[in-house]
Parts: sequence; structure tokens; C-alpha cells
Amino acid sequence: MPDDPKPGRPGGGRIILPGADTAPEGGSRIILPPGVARETPEDLPERPRLRPLVLMPFRDGEREFLLVNDPLGVMPQQAVLGMETLPMLQLLDGSVTVADLAAAVMRESKDLRVANAVKDFVAQLDRLLMLESPRFEAAYRELRAQYHRLEIRPAALEGHSYPAEREALVAFLDGHAAAAERMRAEAGEPVAPRDAAPRALLAPHLDPRRAGATIARAYLELGPDAPGPLRVVVFGTGHGLVEGPVALTRKHFETPLGKVPCDTAFVDRVAARLGEEAWRGELAHRDEHSIEFQALYLRHRLGGRPFTMVPILCGGFHALVEAGRTPAEDPTMGALVEAVREAEAALGGTTVYVAGVDLSHVGPRFGDGAVDEAVRDEVRARDQAALGAAEHGDAAAWFESIAQHDDSTRICGFAPTWAMLRCADPGRGRVLRYELSEEDDTTVVSIAAMVWP
Repeated sequence: MPDDPKPGRPGGGRIILPGADTAPEGGSRIILPPGVARETPEDLPERPRLRPLVLMPFRDGEREFLLVNDPLGVMPQQAVLGMETLPMLQLLDGSVTVADLAAAVMRESKDLRVANAVKDFVAQLDRLLMLESPRFEAAYRELRAQYHRLEIRPAALEGHSYPAEREALVAFLDGHAAAAERMRAEAGEPVAPRDAAPRALLAPHLDPRRAGATIARAYLELGPDAPGPLRVVVFGTGHGLVEGPVALTRKHFETPLGKVPCDTAFVDRVAARLGEEAWRGELAHRDEHSIEFQALYLRHRLGGRPFTMVPILCGGFHALVEAGRTPAEDPTMGALVEAVREAEAALGGTTVYVAGVDLSHVGPRFGDGAVDEAVRDEVRARDQAALGAAEHGDAAAWFESIAQHDDSTRICGFAPTWAMLRCADPGRGRVLRYELSEEDDTTVVSIAAMVWP
């Protein structure tokens, strides 16, 4: 994951509920005073439901606000709401009608004029595409269609997590490669042959400014002269993937070092098996870093030699864990594994599988208390159990090692690592590097590099 979230998409809209007299400095705002209502749209949901959004509290002077971030990127502008709107937002769960909501606020405020402002506020939320509604669905369909038609995925994190200028980027990545070589030598690991094409790799997707050397350590196992045609199937964590367990894309990945072509024939074969489920969450690829970082380090490692990439994002397994089910029982995951294996067999060539994943996420940044040595020991123990299963190439044991403690340390590589192990069936592997990346507030993200020769 990037060290700092990338700034939100452009837009300076502000919504302040009645009673808020001021807004943060800068940007436009929408003020909804009591008793003054705009025309309520006829298609306003009768029982409004807030979409899955990220509400981040912040303070501006004496006022507290909520910054709204949209994981899907559908909202045309960011919104800032007064903190006093939170109780109302919590009621927007699809069980309360607009009329009942207005009546409840009127009873609380004793001001009959508030009813119109409440209705207008809900309408404004709908206009900003914050509600599950026909207006949002239409906008989301159009945005997905527009994105699907694009042939190139522009780099989303250049100039933020890594340099955008080619010369500076080469120096940045060369430094990571040199550090990776030192890691290899200090661990007494052999140098991979120049034509090495391992069956599978596991590499972090943590911000390269923190994890670059460990990412590069994984890719040292892929020889720059690996036999071609070379195809790299990358399973990444879909942090913004909220629709369905997987998302494909046919896009070529742009990097400052040049384009990484997509193996569209492979993707099309897999998509044909998955149907609409293949593309439903494709928009998650737009800002996702887990595969972008792999494309960057692959391009650097392989230089100008031709290769293609198959980008596949995987969502979470938490619903399966809660239901006491396994991924093998999920129809979409089962179809994905069969489709990937069939595509590899049909198209031939050298195929390397990659899981672009991190491990545990624990600490204040994730809602926990401060991390002490006892917690670090627990993280290491949970990670080592999962990595031990992965070393045996055992996808079922990988899943069970994490599910048995309800993913208590938030291993964000849960799904993509399972998918990689099932598709590659790589046999015995080994851990090349394991470390805890710590932050100033004691938050810990654990990472590893692995190879299955």
C-alpha cells in the first residue's frame, strides 16, 4: 500500500447541514438553511442508503468536518460535510424513508422548517452520487464503460510513490536492486541464473520508498534472459474492489520506463469463462497500486526485452470466513482458477505467476492501540504460519492458517496469494526476505519476498 494516500480526485464542493455557519477555507460550498429547499428530484430513493464511502474526520479551526472519499471514484468531486451530519448519515441504511427521517429531525429540533432542509440534504447527497440510487447506477455504468474502452492504464502513483522522471526513477530502482543483492549475499542465497523463470514469486506492494529493496529481492529470482515468449500473471490486492471477488482488465500498463503490454488473448480467455463478473469491478484497476508496482519493477528488471502481463485483482475473503466457507466453494474463484489454467495450457509459452501482496496490518493507523513487542511477536507468529503454508505451495493450508484466527492481523494478501497458489500449483518454495515495516506511531505492516523455483 502507498505510504500516504494519493490526493482525492479534483473537486472543491462542500455540503454544510443546517446550523453550520462556516466552511473550511477554500473551495465552493453548498449551504442548506432551514426552511429553504430546492426542488426534490422525483427519482430520489424512498429509503435512501449511503454507498460504501470513506468518511475521514478532520478539524479546521474550531470546526470539525468529514472528508468524503469514494473508493469507486464515481463522485465527480470530493465533499466535505459538517460533523453534525454524522447522526443523519448513520440513519441512511435503507430502512428509513425520507419522510420518517424528516419527521425524526423535526421532533428533535422542534422546528417545522427543518423538514424541507432534510429532504434537500438527501437530494444533494444523491446529486453528489453518495447514495445507492438510479442516478448513481447510471453514472457508475457510464464511468465503467468509458474506462473499459481505454487501451492504456496511466500510471497512478508516479511522482508520488516513485519518481516520474525517467533518469531519477532508474537511479531509484537501481538503488533497490543493489540493496536486494546485498540481502541475497548476506542470506547466503545463490545468484539466480540469467535465464531463470521461476514458477511463482511473491513480492510486496507496500510503498517502494519503504519496501523497494524487498520488492526488488523477489524479482532478482527472475532472470533477465528468461526464455520467451514470457508472460507474467500478476494477482494483486484490490483495495478498492467492492463489487465481486475478482476484476480483470485488458489495458496495457504505462510506466515512466515504457509500456508493459497486456496479454489480451489470455485475458479474453479468462473473461469468457467468468462472463460479466470479469469486468464488473474493472474500475478498481484505475488507482490500484498493487499491480502498478509489480509492472514497474518487472520493467526495470527485464529492461527492453519483450514480455506481457495478465493483471488480475482479487477482493477480500472476509465474507467466506464469516460464513465458514472456503474459496474453493466460491463459484467465481473456482471458475477463475480453471480459466487461468486452461488459458496457460492453450496459449503455451513461459508463464511466471506473481502475488503482489503485503501481510499483516496492525497499529493505530488501522484502529488498534500502540504496537508493543508482544503484538509484534503475535504478528510474526501469524505471518510465519501463513508463509509456512505458502512455502509448501498449499493454497488450502494458506487459507486455513489465516481463517482460523479470523484474519486478526489483516493480511491483505489473503485472496491474491490463494489465487496464485491455486493457479500456479508451484510446489515447494522458500522465503527470501521477511520484515516488519514500522511507522512513527508504532503501526506495523509486514512484508515478504518468496520464490517457487
